[in-house]
Amino acid sequence: MTATTPTRRGGRRNEERELWLQRAALALALLAVWEAWGRLVSDRWTSRPSAMLVRLAEWASNDLARHIGVTFAEIGAGLAIGVPLGVAVGLVVGRSPRAGAVFRPFIVLLNSLPIVAMTPLLIMWFGLGMQPKIVLVAFVSFLLLFFNTFSGARAVDDDLLDSLTLMGATRWERFRKVVLPGSTSWIMAALKNALPYAFIAAVIGEMMLSQAGLGHLITRSAQQFDMTGVYTVLLLMMVLGALVNDLMARLERRLMRWRVPADNR
Repeated sequence: MTATTPTRRGGRRNEERELWLQRAALALALLAVWEAWGRLVSDRWTSRPSAMLVRLAEWASNDLARHIGVTFAEIGAGLAIGVPLGVAVGLVVGRSPRAGAVFRPFIVLLNSLPIVAMTPLLIMWFGLGMQPKIVLVAFVSFLLLFFNTFSGARAVDDDLLDSLTLMGATRWERFRKVVLPGSTSWIMAALKNALPYAFIAAVIGEMMLSQAGLGHLITRSAQQFDMTGVYTVLLLMMVLGALVNDLMARLERRLMRWRVPADNR
């Protein structure tokens, strides 16, 4: 067994290396096709990767960092509000049948409310600053975390809780040793989904009415019929979103190290 473990790990590393090489080759091929196609089509309809790199360099020398900072500040503040609230309410409602029966229908109604429809109302309430976008992000992240945490809390094995109760465990000990660990995977899955939705909520709010942020850059470029600018922001958002997702995946692996790997079962 000790001899096969390094071999297996080495094989996995080789597979990952080959996978990344294949991805890089596909990305380069797509960029080459895009560049060639962009030179044949009018700039009114599309752009080229080379033109987007030039535009990105122009923005980077001016205020691109400020716009990125504004968007991520809105996302961070909204998540800091919505995530703890969603987890706390989800755990309480999930472990209380009476609270679940009372509160869950109202939260389902809130979940059916479109984000875009809320934006004008939030602007009238909070003005043109960062507050409307923060509230949007908090609202979206709260709903996602609530429903997943609620499901995770409901899925906890009651037999384990009964066993701890018979051994004299307090309510806090049952929560800390069974309910919270049993809900962690559900919470992490909700966090992974909350990040892209938080990104979308912040950008939608910025596109409606804002003077800074990536959504503002998209709106400004579209108003100027600057297709290169629009494509540049979209590509930048894709890259930033991929980096955030990768960081989230690394965090999940660190937090979930207590779980038994599938190979060892």
